[in-house]
Amino acid sequence: MGRGRQKAKQTKIARKLKYLTTDTDYDELAKELSSKEPGTRGKDPFKMVEEEYSKPDPRKSGGQDPEDSPDDDLDDYARWAAEAAAKATSGEMPATPKPHKRIPIPIPSALKHHKDHKASAKGSADK
Repeated sequence: MGRGRQKAKQTKIARKLKYLTTDTDYDELAKELSSKEPGTRGKDPFKMVEEEYSKPDPRKSGGQDPEDSPDDDLDDYARWAAEAAAKATSGEMPATPKPHKRIPIPIPSALKHHKDHKASAKGSADK
């Protein structure tokens, strides 16, 4: 029951905020936002991060510049695609896998069909 009263109060406050004019001094707000604290002026917080990540790390790249090294993933795919196209046009078929050796599965004795059982069933059916 308290939810209805709470929602009505929130709606009333929201309408006041939406439709009533405020006495905000926008000129003063602009001055406040444009002024910076001393010491932070001219200091770019992202510059340090950019400098750190823009330098190539010789440990990760193996001594090569990342711009000089080719894109390995695309090269591998291009090589594979060229080989596959050559095989397809030459008529060469890929190697067929060897058939697997069958593994005998043990069958429970209740499911086994014995020759004795078949003979006795056949003999009793004839009678």
